[in-house]
Amino acid sequence: MIIQRTIFRLLPVLAVAGGLLAGCQKNEERPYAVVSNDQFPTLLTNSLGTATKYAVGETVPVELRFAAQGAPIQEIRIFQRIEPAPDSTVVQTLPGTSAAYSRRSFADTLVVNLVMPTAPNQARVRFSAVVVSANGLTKARSVSVRVAEATPTVKVVSATSLTAPAAAPLVTGDVVRYSLLLNENGINLYPERPAAPPTATAVLFNNLDSLVTYVRVGTTAERRFARQRLPATGTQTGAATPITLDLTLPAGTAGQPVVFRFEAKSRFLGTPNFRASSATAAPITLGTATPLAAVRVRTLTYTGAAGGDLAALDFTTFNTVAAAGPITSKDLVIGSTAANAVQFRALSTGTRLVRSTAAIYTAATFNSIRTAYNTAAAAAQVATLDNIVVGDVIILRLRGADQYAVVQVTSINRTSATDVAVTFNIKAL
Repeated sequence: MIIQRTIFRLLPVLAVAGGLLAGCQKNEERPYAVVSNDQFPTLLTNSLGTATKYAVGETVPVELRFAAQGAPIQEIRIFQRIEPAPDSTVVQTLPGTSAAYSRRSFADTLVVNLVMPTAPNQARVRFSAVVVSANGLTKARSVSVRVAEATPTVKVVSATSLTAPAAAPLVTGDVVRYSLLLNENGINLYPERPAAPPTATAVLFNNLDSLVTYVRVGTTAERRFARQRLPATGTQTGAATPITLDLTLPAGTAGQPVVFRFEAKSRFLGTPNFRASSATAAPITLGTATPLAAVRVRTLTYTGAAGGDLAALDFTTFNTVAAAGPITSKDLVIGSTAANAVQFRALSTGTRLVRSTAAIYTAATFNSIRTAYNTAAAAAQVATLDNIVVGDVIILRLRGADQYAVVQVTSINRTSATDVAVTFNIKAL
């Protein structure tokens, strides 16, 4: 009886278990069936280049590289979208038969000319190339570029004489420093997100290529004076670029105006192949060079251990200064150094010496020796010159003022191991 009651109690459980076991069937995945052998075409990822900016109207040749996969290429479509417009427009449709196979790329190639559309500066233009197979499958690649300004700008900021005081007239040979600013407010790249956007006044420019300087003297025709790459070395840029030019005034006669014009150029993918703008500096009226007085001949003598009373010269009076005389009057002092060498020293405050050439001495005017001194390197403007020999030409700037003289050594007469006499010609005002 107990066994029967137990069986009756288990019957519902056994019924449920039997149902579950009956419902468990083998659920295998059915073998897949190929419904189509169609394949997507291949379009290489670098087909559209890596440039980030172009100017309106530039024609950009792009080599598309692609390959058919199972079905021939039917056509290539080129789309463009100018943000913030939401939709793209078809700008070119080219037949697939226009491509040619490249052994170097191992792909079909097609050169497509993309023309930058009219859009505001810095606007983003998105170009897309879509390769369409005969089976209807497509492959697309896109690139976004920014609209840049094609024409550079140039501005003359200042002009400063390097060789004459501010109030002095400028003559042929004087050097004028021009400070220019190219592409004012210019930026080279648009700062994409997450970077902050550029300022409201910023302008995205095409890269600067070169700067050409022209000059016109009097009524003569303008001529090219100089040309330089921008920058002289390194990567070119469209950003705002300050430029400093040290220009020597060309030959002319007193009273003639000298006019410099500065032309900045950028490359342009079109005809003509550059864009340029220029700025003209204020004219400089040539003055008359100031002649120097007749040649003065002086001899300085160094004697004994201290030099004696005839070893220093005052260039304001052209008289010798005694050993006990004021050091402020000793513009040029000779000395005798080891190995029988002769030394020139400037002891007066602000007086400096620069070695020059016989040509400078021969054609010396006040303006020319001032120019030669001021265009010498700072390291060459010294208070002491060693190893003076016959024929040496020395320019002196006297006491830090706008006063200059030039001397040429004509004789060195050594009378003992310490004593020496030096004779020189002086050209000064």
